[in-house]
Formats: sequence, C-alpha cells, structure tokens
Amino acid sequence: MELCTTMIEESAGSECVVIDIEDNDLNDQPGPVRLVHNPSACEFEAQWFEQPFNKPSDQVVCSDIPEKYLKGFKDLIWNQPHDRMVPGYGMTPKELACVSSDGRKGWLVTSHFYWLSRCINQQQNHTCFFVLDPTIKTMSLQKLLGSKSAQDVKRVIFVMSVGRQDDGVVFLGTDKTPGDHWSMAVVEISTGLLSYCDTLGWQQPEMLFSCIINYTQFFGLAQTSQLKLRMAHEPNTEQHECTPVCTNYPLQTCSDVCGVIAMICIAVAVLDKDLFELMMKPINKNFNLYLTDPTEFSTYLRHVIIYWIASNKIDITRISLKPNFDPNRPATKLTNVLKRKLEQSINGDATSPKRYMGLLNHCSINEYILEAFRNKESSPKILSEIVSKLGTYCKVKEANAKRLSSLYAGFTLNTNILRSKEDRVSTRSYLSELVQLDKESPIILFKNKGSEMQHLEKEDIVVAIQSPFQKEMMQIYGTKCLCVDWPKNKEAKYTVLTLLVFVNGTEELPVAWLVCNRITEYTISLFFKMLHSNVGNLQTSVFIGDCGGTLHSLWVQHFPKPGKKMFCSWEVQHLFHSQLDISISDVKIKSQIKDFLNALFYITNAQAFEVYVLALLLALKPHKKLCEYLKSKFISDSKEKFWASCYRHLPEYHYVPFIEPFTVTMKTLDIFSKMELKRMDIYVHVLLQLNRFLENKLYIMTCQPNLLKAVEDLKMKHEQPLNDIDLYQSPSGDEWYIPATEKSDAISIIDSGISTCLCPLKCDYCKICVHRYICTCVDYIMRPGSCKHIHFIQNFKLVNRALQDSVSEDSPSVSSPSDPNTANCTPGSAKKLKNQIQHELHLLKKKISKTTDPKKLHDIFSILHDV
Repeated sequence: MELCTTMIEESAGSECVVIDIEDNDLNDQPGPVRLVHNPSACEFEAQWFEQPFNKPSDQVVCSDIPEKYLKGFKDLIWNQPHDRMVPGYGMTPKELACVSSDGRKGWLVTSHFYWLSRCINQQQNHTCFFVLDPTIKTMSLQKLLGSKSAQDVKRVIFVMSVGRQDDGVVFLGTDKTPGDHWSMAVVEISTGLLSYCDTLGWQQPEMLFSCIINYTQFFGLAQTSQLKLRMAHEPNTEQHECTPVCTNYPLQTCSDVCGVIAMICIAVAVLDKDLFELMMKPINKNFNLYLTDPTEFSTYLRHVIIYWIASNKIDITRISLKPNFDPNRPATKLTNVLKRKLEQSINGDATSPKRYMGLLNHCSINEYILEAFRNKESSPKILSEIVSKLGTYCKVKEANAKRLSSLYAGFTLNTNILRSKEDRVSTRSYLSELVQLDKESPIILFKNKGSEMQHLEKEDIVVAIQSPFQKEMMQIYGTKCLCVDWPKNKEAKYTVLTLLVFVNGTEELPVAWLVCNRITEYTISLFFKMLHSNVGNLQTSVFIGDCGGTLHSLWVQHFPKPGKKMFCSWEVQHLFHSQLDISISDVKIKSQIKDFLNALFYITNAQAFEVYVLALLLALKPHKKLCEYLKSKFISDSKEKFWASCYRHLPEYHYVPFIEPFTVTMKTLDIFSKMELKRMDIYVHVLLQLNRFLENKLYIMTCQPNLLKAVEDLKMKHEQPLNDIDLYQSPSGDEWYIPATEKSDAISIIDSGISTCLCPLKCDYCKICVHRYICTCVDYIMRPGSCKHIHFIQNFKLVNRALQDSVSEDSPSVSSPSDPNTANCTPGSAKKLKNQIQHELHLLKKKISKTTDPKKLHDIFSILHDV
C-alpha cells in the first residue's frame, strides 16, 4: 500500500497519514541537499530541537538522548539530496524530518511504519509486525513473512490507517479512501485475543477481523470466529470519555501525536510485554504513567524515535519503566501534580531544561488551567493559583530584568566622545566620521538641527541607524516577525523608535533605530522608506505594532503587506493599567487585578486563554466599567487575536511570545541613570556600543567563520603602528586620552575592569580580548576586529610592568603622562615618552646581562617580542 506517494487535500484539525513527496523530479542526477533546497524548513526544525521539553526521568530507565544520535539524525534530514530516498530508511529527508516537528509538519506517514516494521522484524523472532493493507494479495503476504518461521511467532501486531465517517462508522484507509488517524491491534496467536488500541477511543473499523485473518492464517489462526476482541477504550461519544470498562491505554488530546504514540506503543507491545499489559489493565484513577499523557510528553517521545532512527535500532530503555517504579502508588489529584510541575518550573532543579525568563514553563500554565477547568474549579481559585505560581507583576518584571542583565553581562559604556560643547556641532562631526565608512556606515538618514528639510522644522534633528550587522539580521529573521517599539514619553528630549526581530526565538534584537527630538508619522514613514532602500522588498509573516494601527499603515506604504498584524503586548498592558487606575481606587484590589491581567500574556494555548478570560471576566463583574472596557476593546469580535500570546505561539508563527520593549533594556542596563541622554551624539554612540556588544555575542562568537575573520582582523590591528601621538592617562590609571589632530578626532580608551574574560575573540599576540578596553573611535564601534588603540594601551602596560619588575627599585619606572584636564599633572608628548622608554631600555639592557633567573628572562623576551 504506497500511501506515501499519493497527493491529497489535508483537512485542518485532523492528522493526515498521506503526504506528497518534496519536489520529486525525474532527473537522474540527485538534487541539492535539503539544507540548500529548503533552508526555511530546516531552520524551523533547528528551532524545534532547541525547545525545552518534559522528560519522564523519574519513571523510565534512561531519559537522556545522546547528542551524537541527534547530530546523526540532523545529518540525515539536512545533508542528504532532497529528492532521493535516504539509504537504509526508504524515506526522503522531508519524510524523516516529520519526526522533528510539531503540528501538521509533524504527522507521521506510512513510510515511517514500514521502516519500523523492518527494524522490529529483524531484531526478534517471536512477533511479526505489519502495516495493515486491506487490499494486499496472498503472494505479497508470503514475501513479507521472509525467513520467519511460523512456529516461532507468538504474536502479530498491526498498525493501520483509519478514518471515521459522519455517521461514526470507522473504515480502514486505502489509496482511494485514505485515513487520517493511526491505530494498532495486537493478536495473540495461541488464544486469538485481539486487543484493539485507539488513542481517540474510536470503534474498531469495519472489515478488521477479515483483514487480520488474511495475515494470521499463515500462523495457524485462520477463522474470524477464533478472534476475541478486547477494546482499549470502549467507544461512547464523539469526544471519548473513559468509563470503568476502559483501560489505562493512552488517550491523545491533540491531533498530531497519534502516529508518535502508536509507534511507541508498538515497540512496547513487541519488546516490553509487561508494560503493554499494564496499560491494558482496567482504568485506575491512581494510575501514574507518563504514556497515559502522550501530549505532554510528545516532544520527548519524538526524541526517542529520533534516537531509534539515527541508530537504526529499536532500544526501549528510554520508554521502559525503572524496576523500582510503582505506577499504582496512592492516588494524587492531577491538579496537585500540575501544581508541583509549576513549582519545579519556577524553582528549577539540576536536570530541568533552560526556560525563558527563568519563570514557569508556559506549557505548565496551559495544562493547569485546562485541568482545573475539567475539574470544575472555581474562577477565583484558577486566577489565584496561576498568579501565585507565576508571581506578582513586580516579580515578573524583576525576573525579566535578570534575564536581560545576563544577556548584557560584561557590557561597559564609554561616552567620552564630545567633539564640541555644542551638541549640533559634535553630532555632525561624529556622524560625518561614521558616514565616511561607506558600506560599513550605520547611518541611513541624518537631518541635523538648523538644516532645512521638507515637512520638518528647522529645529528638528533626525538620525536613523542600521549597521551592516543589523541589516543582515533583519533580512534573516525579519521575514518571520518584526516588532516596532514606539515609546510615547513626552518628557524625554529625544525619543527612540526601535525595530526588533527575534533571534532563534529567544532574544529580542534591535535591527534599526530612529532617534528624533519628536517622532511624527512623517519621520516614521521616512524611516521605513530608508529601511526599504537599505534591506530591499522584505515581507514579514507577523508585524507587531501600536494598538492604533498607525505603524502598520505606514509600513505597508513601503513594504509588502505582512501576513498577520498584531499589537505590542506592552501597549495593551499599558492601556489595561491606565483604565485600571481610572476605574478602581482601592490600592489592594488594583494590585490584585493587575496581577490577574498580567497573567494573560503568559498563556500560550488558545483554549486555556479562553478559560482564563472567562474566569477573569467573572472576577471583574463587580467592577462593571473595567469589565466592559476589557470585553469591548480587547476580547469581543476576536480582538484577542491581535495581542494575546497564544496567537503568537502557533507553529507558523514560531517565535517567543514574551516580548519586552527596547526601553526596558535601556532601563535594565541603568543607562538613563548613568547619564542624561540630552545630547544626540552621546545617544547615537550609546546605541552603537550596544549594537557592537550584541554583534560580538550573538553573531561573531557563535559562528566559527565570523569568529576566525574577526580574530584575523584583531591581529591586523595589532600590527598597525601608532606614530607621533600624545597620550595622557587619568590619575586613577583606568582611562587614556589621545587628543584631536588635524587627521582625527579625540579618542578615549577606558579599562572595563574585565581582566579575565573567557570570550574567544582575542588577539593572538597580546592576548587582549575586545572587552578589555572600550575605545570611542569608529573602528572600535563598527569593525569586528576592534581598533589599534586598545592594543597600544595593552602593550604599553605590559612593557611598563616588565620594566618595573626587572629594573632595580632605585631605577626610575615608566609612567604614562596624566590626563591634561587634571589640574595637578604635567602632560607629556610622544617624543618625551619615546626618550623615557629608550632610557629605560638602556638600563634594562645592563640589568639583563647580570640576570640569571630563566623565568624572568623568558617573561621579558615574550613581552618585548609582542611589542
């Protein structure tokens, strides 16, 4: 039954067993590997591998999936010709990749089970496993039996594609009438016991007995009257509800897991008969087995199958139970189990996966809400439990601040860039220097104060920034989602509009800035126009903007219309809080409702969101004005689809739903308190320093080719000479100053204090990393290899230290001239500095002739060689 090559229409909401082969052509030569042919699909799968998932570590023998097998599987799905079968598997790379996806892309197909049957039938002799084909011929069946001896076979297992008609009749799928669901059957040859197992609780299909007899007749079971039916779940309603006659066999709660759980249960039935019989025992409310909740452990089970595929062997140690595990331990309410999961998600443990924001796993919130709803928990209890586990509004903000602080750990500011006391003059000088970088220039728009420009006032100043790194990130990640942060702070001298993308679904990354003394629709439109000129005709799947829709309207004037329009969550949150302040005066009640509202943004399942909203609206009934505002502005007529996180977490919009505005990043880094950003030149410089830091962390140090290129650039900068300069040092010894010349502006270099940085972006000669010193020159800000000034300072300090260590105490030591702006110090010129160094070297030469310590001689040699 070659179902895998048939093309069909796929209906939403049901699992489809039949798919089409990916771009199969008739050429003899294989096409490109799938990673080249379909990079977007491969990137989607790469993101799937990065997501955290629950493991039944307390139940199974071993829950770890060896990394080498994950790498092996990735090689099979990404580095094989996209239009050829992968040798040894009978599947194309695209079909294999179904295992590493969720939703429709994760539906298992017939070829997966053909592969499973080959593995299982080769590994043992006591069981035969078949993909049931209602149309199979006797001759074909005999070939399937192969070399197996009928006398050795004690059990026959079948997997089958089934479908259900509107009248409830279940049928076996064929090429002409394909099914949309997987079920399995186990037949004991000696007793004729036929266990029919369906994770949706459907009736057994018509013609099941006669089709099974076609196979079992070869093993001595030739009459349908010999079969005794045992149902894992007794059919009752459209949506199955278990009764006392049901068993502990798994029930699925989503449409994409039945192929996965069917494959797992087949392996259990063949290789772990005790576990299979445990699942087939009468239903027990106290029964605690991970397989009874396949949706919760779906990702883990997919990883197990990936392990099997990569090793080409069915190893059940990752699904079999520990010898000392008792699934029949005393009853525990499922709601209490979920509460424990919430606690573990918040507090974490040694084996827990990395979670976004360090908060509870949003999947656990979804599960808790849905289970509480099924148990008919009261609305106040649902609200209070979620808020108590999620934390108050303030605690959530603190947790996110901690996440951002971790991302920017090691970031140091150096804002000593003033070219002139007058901001207009200094900004023009600084930006002119940046513009001269040509293709590396980050300035895409500049209108200075005092200059004329249509539709703008003479006093207006406008700067638009997009570095080459930001441009590339926008082109890569902007096709999925773009978010525009437009703060409405009227008190600030300058306002920054930020365009954000999401790198690998984990971090917000600014890819462009618009800085103005006043942001208008015209300046935003002009900004978008310049972005279009810079990045091209980019189309994004999701555009997140302001609640009024102004940003979206301006965007589509220059770019193709996005696939989906949404609102910034923080704008919605701000509107909630503003209305809350108007409607309620009691501080305690206001704080409680604020916590209830905040939880809305962390629910990523649409059904759970609906349950929580109903509970929230009931709680708000006494506050009629606020309740009506929430319903009319953000809930009725499906308005929640424009802002709720559950509508950003769908597979086709795969990115993290917990978004923070760029202003929060600035506050977290304490930039506003460190300085008053009332000068445009400093504002631009601060943004560019942030950009340089993020480029190093997210782009250069995570990509080997980029890192090697940057290290080579570092070495080249080390070899660039610095001649005829004046150098001044501050009294504290942690800042150096190079005055302006006819050829260059003044430069400041500060010591960041990070002397033991472990980053790989280091110079091979002087061993300095780019975080050791922070320079204000444009090379340091814009080029991966930093600048020559930090190498000069490092070498100067090394020589000074070597001279001090090697020359006797009565010999004068090298010291750099002090800052010319300090009242009690004398500036020294480069000529004087050279003379002093030459004098010290002369003294050092005499001392070396008398030194016998090998280590001291080696140290001096190494330092002088580096210089």
